[in-house]
Amino acid sequence: MKKFLSCVIVAVVFIACGEKEQGEANKALALHNDFVAQKQSEEVVALQQRANASGYKLITAPQLEEAQEAIIIATLPRGIYNLGLIEGAKHFEFAKSITFNDNGSEWNWDKDALGRDKSEFVEFLGEDKGAMIVFYDEGEDIFAPFGSAHTALIWARHLGYENLYRLVGGFGAWKGLGLPITTQMPECCVNPHAKDSHASEHKH
Repeated sequence: MKKFLSCVIVAVVFIACGEKEQGEANKALALHNDFVAQKQSEEVVALQQRANASGYKLITAPQLEEAQEAIIIATLPRGIYNLGLIEGAKHFEFAKSITFNDNGSEWNWDKDALGRDKSEFVEFLGEDKGAMIVFYDEGEDIFAPFGSAHTALIWARHLGYENLYRLVGGFGAWKGLGLPITTQMPECCVNPHAKDSHASEHKH
């Protein structure tokens, strides 16, 4: 009986987690669709205002799929690879909100980048400050937290990069639209969005 109850509990937790993930993906896809339809929802307006104020642009999933030279950086939490990545994306995890120093000032790299080295981030971005660089996260964080992609974009802008984009709806929208993903571990410095990549693709 105890074994049966344990199995039931595990099953319920698994279903609940799956429903939460699906709910977040639906939210991200809805944001993407509202943006494409130019529907001025509260989320779309907030996303646009933040992008304008922070010096970066917004890009939709189909637009990114057509981009030939984009450097793509996923700011998703560690261990997310088994859920898939956009093919060719590099991975550099960031906090979901900008962290302030004890004196109230900004630019707390260690906490924003969760202890990862800044030189590695700069290597990912490359030497060309005008290159097209796209950041994406799960896609559901718009208000507080603003999302890890926003944190990364703030830092990239601070480091002098100018042609920066945030993927509207993030990975949730990309996956919800059935665009190709890979479950292979991302590599450091390969051409980030080459069409001839041999990474395995899956349709979801």
